Amino acid sequence: MSEAALFVVATPIGNLGDMSERAIRVLKDVDIVAAEDTRQTLKLFSHFGIRRKELISYNDHGEEQRARKLVERLVREGLSMALVTDAGTPAISDPGYRLVGEARAAGVKVHPVPGPSALTTLVSVSGLASDRFLFIGFLPTKAQALRSEVASWRGGRASVVFYESPRRLRSTLKVIAEVYPGARLAIGRELTKLHEEIVVSSIEDAMAWADAHESMKGEAVVMVEVPVDSGTPLADVEVKLRLEAQEMFAEGRSLRDVLLVLKDRGLPRQQLYQMLLEVKDDEDYR
Repeated sequence: MSEAALFVVATPIGNLGDMSERAIRVLKDVDIVAAEDTRQTLKLFSHFGIRRKELISYNDHGEEQRARKLVERLVREGLSMALVTDAGTPAISDPGYRLVGEARAAGVKVHPVPGPSALTTLVSVSGLASDRFLFIGFLPTKAQALRSEVASWRGGRASVVFYESPRRLRSTLKVIAEVYPGARLAIGRELTKLHEEIVVSSIEDAMAWADAHESMKGEAVVMVEVPVDSGTPLADVEVKLRLEAQEMFAEGRSLRDVLLVLKDRGLPRQQLYQMLLEVKDDEDYR
């Protein structure tokens, strides 16, 4: 019986010419292919002449329990398996990391088959500081959590890279502009495809670009060059006041009481009032 093995195989993020010879060979040789979306992987098989083999779906739904069962089968039957995602490198902001973790825990050899990644593709062509960068994956969806996350980048001395949906891109850029006015950033969409677009500009110009692209397909990749020295802006003050307001509302304090306590703490009164309304709405929603 052969020794069990897991191959983490990177596939093109758009341009099929980026598929490596080794990746094709591995996909032809393994016993099983675990794919995020089997329909997308079948298209890849067809293009590169990879014969039909056992192709199983592995995605966000019940991935932890499924990962354990898959690895148990690999060990029991001495099988080799390739893990692929729809596009790019698996296990980067992707549930594939659980399968890799289970394989390692079971003593299964894990082999990387490196290749394209939207993350490194944008960083390499941005021209922004890339000697030190932080990858976030996807940002929080709730307004308060998003603002706190963005404000937390200050002091990290690193550029920040994240993925964002076209639907949320404009609102996310607005928050970044409020926290880091004048910051430079890069946005990549349709990377390596026919209609590839890479924008490197100030945050303000990027917002104008987003306004002109009301309908976009696919996820965008964004890289923000966080200003090294930007003092103590209102955004940081607001984050602290939000946390205090949360505690007071949780104690049952009224909006008027909280406003009186925080009114002279460094935030303009109108901005403070609007922020308190948002915090109170969040508390009421819970």
